[in-house]
Amino acid sequence: SFSAGLAMVRRTAEADVIRLRKYEMPIKRVARNLCLDPALIAAIISQESRVGLLLDNGWDQGRQKYGLMQIGREQYQPFGMWDSEDHINQCSAILVLAINEVRARHPNWTWDQQLR
Repeated sequence: SFSAGLAMVRRTAEADVIRLRKYEMPIKRVARNLCLDPALIAAIISQESRVGLLLDNGWDQGRQKYGLMQIGREQYQPFGMWDSEDHINQCSAILVLAINEVRARHPNWTWDQQLR
């Protein structure tokens, strides 16, 4: 169920809080520049890579996705080091584009529905 999944994401994020502190300022700068909630960026970093814990030199196990936010290498050329502000900015900008596409297709949806 959605609520069980949300509870699991919250537990994972709580476990990742210590590692996320290292990225607090870059996350806040990127969020401010792109008008995103820093918590959304932090949640994606936690969910996608466990704040780098699951990565090998920035790559996932299949070497198909890169960085804290796990950008797909077949779709995009990653910018910067896997844990850099440049990477966080690139992936967050891609997120904004995706959200805007959903908003354009479903203007009557709530913000929560658009993020799902």
